[in-house]
Amino acid sequence: MLLFVSLIASTMQLFAQEKQYSYNAIPEELLKGANAVVRLDETSIEVKAIDEMEVVQRRIVTVLNKEGDAAVDAYVNYDPNTKVKKLEAIVYDMNGNEIKKIKKNDFNDVSAVDGGTLYADNRTKYLRYTPIAYPYTVKFECITEKINTAFIPSWIPIDSYSQSYEKTSYSIKVTEGFNIRTKEKNFEYFDIQRKTEGQSSFHYELKNVPSSKYESYSPSILRIHPYLLVALDKFHLEGVDGSAVSWEEFGRWRYEDMIKGRDLLPESTKTEVEQLVQGIEDPIAKAKKIYEYVQDNTRYISVQLGIGGWSPIEAEEVDRVKYGDCKGLTNYTKALLASQGIESYYTVLYAGNYQRSIESDFASMQSNHVILNIPNGDENIWLECTSQVLPFNFLGDFTDNRDVLVLTPEGGKVKHTHVYLDEDNSLKTVAEYSLSKDGKLTGDVIMTSRGIQYNDRFSQIGGLSEEKQQKYYKEYWDNINNLEVSEINLLNIKDLVTYMETVNVSAENYATATSEGLLFQLNPFNVNDHVPKRYRNRKQPFEILRGYLDTDEYTITLPQGYKPSSLPAPIKLSTKYGDYEVSLQKVEDNTLKYTRKFLLKHGFYPKEEYNAYRNFRRKVAKGDKLKIILVKQQP
Repeated sequence: MLLFVSLIASTMQLFAQEKQYSYNAIPEELLKGANAVVRLDETSIEVKAIDEMEVVQRRIVTVLNKEGDAAVDAYVNYDPNTKVKKLEAIVYDMNGNEIKKIKKNDFNDVSAVDGGTLYADNRTKYLRYTPIAYPYTVKFECITEKINTAFIPSWIPIDSYSQSYEKTSYSIKVTEGFNIRTKEKNFEYFDIQRKTEGQSSFHYELKNVPSSKYESYSPSILRIHPYLLVALDKFHLEGVDGSAVSWEEFGRWRYEDMIKGRDLLPESTKTEVEQLVQGIEDPIAKAKKIYEYVQDNTRYISVQLGIGGWSPIEAEEVDRVKYGDCKGLTNYTKALLASQGIESYYTVLYAGNYQRSIESDFASMQSNHVILNIPNGDENIWLECTSQVLPFNFLGDFTDNRDVLVLTPEGGKVKHTHVYLDEDNSLKTVAEYSLSKDGKLTGDVIMTSRGIQYNDRFSQIGGLSEEKQQKYYKEYWDNINNLEVSEINLLNIKDLVTYMETVNVSAENYATATSEGLLFQLNPFNVNDHVPKRYRNRKQPFEILRGYLDTDEYTITLPQGYKPSSLPAPIKLSTKYGDYEVSLQKVEDNTLKYTRKFLLKHGFYPKEEYNAYRNFRRKVAKGDKLKIILVKQQP
């Protein structure tokens, strides 16, 4: 009888497990529009001492199709100060039957940094599984012990589009003598359950979130979905204890324990730099000369080894080997400037094309990059010390327009990097082109870019071979059939942060012969035909991350004996999203003047305005394809 009861219990337990991981157990509303369903995503953290933290992660994901494979997310990062105590995964079929069990040693083990890194001890163990069929489910469990408590894992319960979430939770508790600080972002839009015990224990939970589809111009996940930041008042990083509840205090700790005293230089280098700036009185002009010296004499190589991941290599060592990472090169430039009495500050920030700021009201270990700040009265000069090509005091789209933390001896100060406003990001295209009677186009085009457009065009074209430059322009002007590029001259005017491109072009049959005459498009060189995707019922707000200004002036020489059948009326549009103007004038009997202006404004807008924005872009695309007919003049 006892054996029978035991068998019944085991069968019921097995049935319950199969039901738990079965595809059929997923609520219907969580399957709609989803590539994967996160059945459980659970993070539990316990801080036992200033240098002892345990992190337990459990994740169960049912993958519905190939696009959902990435949602498995079964990996762990580790280094000499992170011990992986447990790591395993179990794969189930659609009915919840176990297919495969993957042990710790079966996970792939690779370096956690790219090939541009010289030294690193950061590694990643990750699951590589090729499914036999869809859907399938992966149960992943990982337990790690860390001595670094400066980084408390954050909570991003909704971390991707086209995924639904059955249950996601986050818990943290600390031993006596520690306080947890939190910052909740976008929680008000979601039904998140909270449980707290003073400042020593926090629990958050979110259930049954249907998938949301990515839509064109959708903002960053962090901007519209829940995001929890967590930090401790007292913490440990690579053998160094710290404490901070404000950016001022945090910056002072990082300056004193990670930067101070690492700026010594050989006397021979000081003498060389002194001779370099001899006769220059203006300190900013001196700084520019020294920045160019660093660009000419060093190169960027990443170093992520222990404390070297957070503290710069000593300036003397960078001077010797002539390379360094962002921290080392920034500290080296700082030391060179200091040798000539020029004040500058090591600055930490989030770098990337999306403009992510540090949280100005929440001091914690944030950032993934380092640049240099030179105070200049009421203004600030910013130097990207890893680049060998960027102009002095130009950041580009990697570090522009975001809050950053400047580390000074007095403490940390939050500042904002340079903002390149819409009109600042300009491209002026001046062209003279002529049409022959058989429709051939020949012309010269001069393009002058500034601001972020300078950054984009210089980075795309500057380092290309002649053959690849030819290919670039043929792709850039893919609206011109039969295009030939015969001459290219590129000029980078770094002092003016200006890039000039002069290109000689020709194209057979650009104008098409019709029964009425020659038909051709007035604007061959800057056609913006992008029309945002249409949505019947858009769900997300939309964001124009960066604006820009394009101006165009074309002088068009017509074939001898031809004239326009008529001149189109000017187009003028003015909206909150941008402005657009096009006009065509007759200058002489066989000469036309085409002018165009397109200003796109940056901004964050509600979903209800998307159709209005789309309509504006549709009108711009139509205006850019404006055509006229040339007819033969009567004798």
